[in-house]
Amino acid sequence: MRKNAERGQALRHCLSVPAARAQAGQAMPEFALMIPIMTLLIFGLVFAGFYAFRATAADWGVFITGVAEGSYNTPATSIARDTILWPDIQEAVATSQNAPRRVRSTISIEKTTPWAFGITLIEAQKGESVFRLWRFYPGPPPPGGLE
Repeated sequence: MRKNAERGQALRHCLSVPAARAQAGQAMPEFALMIPIMTLLIFGLVFAGFYAFRATAADWGVFITGVAEGSYNTPATSIARDTILWPDIQEAVATSQNAPRRVRSTISIEKTTPWAFGITLIEAQKGESVFRLWRFYPGPPPPGGLE
């Protein structure tokens, strides 16, 4: 019986060695197939992050210039524009007071940029915000009202 048990162990050992050898080196082709996919995913995430950051800067520009246009007796739009990171977004933001105590702030960017491998990157940002201004003035109101 002892001999049969030893033979069974030896047989199992012989059968398991080829299976282990068949797996040796399998990681290299799997890694080689995975590298291009992971590279594309990482670049896609980086570009999506850049786009989201620029979109947030455009939203911030619309908001802060609208607030600055109507918040003060002397509009501070130029100061507010300096807080926007990109010059093309700074130039694209426009504000106007289209009614008493009301400010309209807009942005419109449509830009295409040629990129690698014949790919054209397209950026389009459009937004509008209307602010109804509530100003607090010190002291009593002047005769005849504020407006």
